[in-house]
Amino acid sequence: MSRRHWMSAAAAVLASALIVPSQAAAEPVPLPADLGMARLSDLVVEKAGGAERLRFSAMIVNIGSGPFELAASRPDTASAWTVSQRLRHADGSTTESPTAAGMIFDTGDSHGHWHVRDLESYDLLRLDNGVKVGTAAKSGFCFFDTDHYASLPGSPTSRVYGPGSCGHADSLDVSMGLSVGWGDEYPWNFTGQYIDITSVANGKYRLRATADQGGLFAESNEANNVTWVDISLSRRKGKTSVKVLRYGPEALSASSAR
Repeated sequence: MSRRHWMSAAAAVLASALIVPSQAAAEPVPLPADLGMARLSDLVVEKAGGAERLRFSAMIVNIGSGPFELAASRPDTASAWTVSQRLRHADGSTTESPTAAGMIFDTGDSHGHWHVRDLESYDLLRLDNGVKVGTAAKSGFCFFDTDHYASLPGSPTSRVYGPGSCGHADSLDVSMGLSVGWGDEYPWNFTGQYIDITSVANGKYRLRATADQGGLFAESNEANNVTWVDISLSRRKGKTSVKVLRYGPEALSASSAR
């Protein structure tokens, strides 16, 4: 090979080596979920035998750029579940990250499916000093699209995830999801959707709802997971009434206030 040809070949190899990194496939752009709570509603006091229950409707929502998805599996019905969060990317690919989330079956609601533990939490706090006086009975949640919450980029116009994905007693694989801009509502009259207020005195309180209080799941914004409503409880002539005093920020307004 002549010196001229050798130098041309070497230059071509060097140019190729320099070009390859710039032409390498870029890392896929993640589309993270962002959990929050919609405004609490339908506050009522229910008599249950000798007990009193403060009931309410609550809706966890996803206002992120991608869906919130969980995938759980187990090798057999005697084994514990392994729960992973599935993250979607702009190119359609997905990755899964193990979580410490647990699964529980039915939780007494007669729906006959699996629930994720502690996806949502509800507390009742004294308004004057913040002391907690009650916690909701419900601890497990099977989540899917029930209500369109907000028209956001990437938000589907119709439901994508339904109740069928929550499995049954013998399931070895379960998946749940919440689309962008959609929420999953638990109405006030669902099993466990209450806080026992039998021993709670008359006065002013804050009913607080938190999405992913334990920080088990990855999301783009952890600062908008809480909503609340301030209420007044009063008892007169054997009847307990609840009055709404003020609403706190919900998912979208909390995000815009950052």
